[in-house]
Amino acid sequence: MADDLLFAMIIAGFGLSGAYFRAVFVSWRRNQAAERKRELSLRELHAHRLGRDNNEVPGSSTVEIEKREDRVPRRSQSNGRRLCDR
Repeated sequence: MADDLLFAMIIAGFGLSGAYFRAVFVSWRRNQAAERKRELSLRELHAHRLGRDNNEVPGSSTVEIEKREDRVPRRSQSNGRRLCDR
């Protein structure tokens, strides 16, 4: 009887150890996947910034185009619209 109880406790110990190692492994894989995802997004952001800086033509951004359009007098902007409407 005591031998059976001892044997059951040993098997339960192995089971608990296996469950603990499985939980640690799953947690480690989840952290690794999150780290790879974060690195990938940072790499894409860096590549986008480098590509934008290398390929950028002065005055090509939307803000700069809007600024240039704002400098044009209102009368000439409205004349252009009237010509297009005709």
